[in-house]
Amino acid sequence: MRIVLIGTEQTPLGPALAERLHLPHLRGVDEIDGDGFVLDGAPHDVAEARALDAVLRLRAAEVDAVLWVRGGAADREAVLDHYFGKVIELQPADLLGSAMEGLREVLVAA
Repeated sequence: MRIVLIGTEQTPLGPALAERLHLPHLRGVDEIDGDGFVLDGAPHDVAEARALDAVLRLRAAEVDAVLWVRGGAADREAVLDHYFGKVIELQPADLLGSAMEGLREVLVAA
């Protein structure tokens, strides 16, 4: 599973989610080395989102889900629009719980 986290710069969600799902926790597109990952805090803009898409296209893959913590350190509307249809809004009160629930919904829909 390829997961992107947005708005999580001030939360421990990325490492916790990666550990829970047994996936590598990455901080940048240049760290992608396998099929599954939790990319935390990137992409920051549409150019980085397109770079991520290009890296994944080389692997015949795409982002499965974009988890967005509303009210996080950055409001990245353009990036969220880029991943329209894959964005899951998380509730700040229970980040890990709402992330896991959102991912379950993605897996069931697939």
